[in-house]
Amino acid sequence: MKKSMKLLAQQANARSWTIALLDYFQKRFFRVYPLFAVTAIVLSFMSFENQHRYFRLKKPGDYELSKVLAFYTDYRPHVFWTLPLEIGYYFVIPAFVLIALGLRRYWWLGVGPLLVWIIHEGFYTYRNNHMPLAPHLHTFMAGSLGAVTFVKLDLWIKTTEFSFRWWHTLFLRVVEGLAIALMLSVSFQGLFFDWIHADPVPAAPGFGFVSVQMTIVFVIEMIRPSCISTMFEWSVLRYWGKISFSVYLLHSFIVDYPPVSHQKKYFNRFFARFALILLLATASYHLIEYPSQLLAQRISKFLAARERNDSGSGLVRFTCMDRISMRKQKVPMEEK
Repeated sequence: MKKSMKLLAQQANARSWTIALLDYFQKRFFRVYPLFAVTAIVLSFMSFENQHRYFRLKKPGDYELSKVLAFYTDYRPHVFWTLPLEIGYYFVIPAFVLIALGLRRYWWLGVGPLLVWIIHEGFYTYRNNHMPLAPHLHTFMAGSLGAVTFVKLDLWIKTTEFSFRWWHTLFLRVVEGLAIALMLSVSFQGLFFDWIHADPVPAAPGFGFVSVQMTIVFVIEMIRPSCISTMFEWSVLRYWGKISFSVYLLHSFIVDYPPVSHQKKYFNRFFARFALILLLATASYHLIEYPSQLLAQRISKFLAARERNDSGSGLVRFTCMDRISMRKQKVPMEEK
């Protein structure tokens, strides 16, 4: 979003916007697709027994590599179903950001209706595994709305030099505490709904609705950090966050591995899975994810250099034309 604000402030031309969009899409492509492709290829070489064990395939014909790589609807086994949703939403984000920036100082007028729609969809729309983007769209939109809200509020705080008083901080902590309480109660189907008040929204089948509560916590923690953000900045959790995509895609290869899953004692299974998932995800990150991100960075630098060169050559052409026009204006004046 800050990149878009910079381009708007510079009144960038169509070429600059095109390069920015190319950079945006290639970064996200190399963030998720290489590891997905490697995992899909490795899975294609496995026997059907292992495909069924690790990725829940029901029939041998359910797996065709070309269709899996192309995200065909019926070829998204196990955790693969979320990737088309994530990549599909990447195309929504630029339009959402441009609309938010287009509203300028009246951006907050769109927050209310959008928030009402998100809450309504969260409470009354059924969503579950292996469904298209539409039922899950409000979840993604909640995160984008939170990002826009933070950027706008952060800019306002810096522009006005606003300073938080103790009652401002107290109010934010109360709101944050209520959001956390609701999020935990919905996630675990009880807690404060059993101790204080029953859930006012009847429990519906499918995923629980916690995206708005989580977004509120994130925005408050970014604006006014507390011990909660400090806790999640613990180096161990930050490292697991760095390798989280590898953990997500590859964990079933460890969890359902027979020598591990057949351990009789719970703690033997737990620590074996914990250690092996950590090792596998670390190897995956350094061998696939990190090199892919480095490649994306090199492409970003290349695109930025092309943009600078084009703008520089454009400036040279403009300066030359300006000098020629000035000389043409001087010649008639000298003849007079």
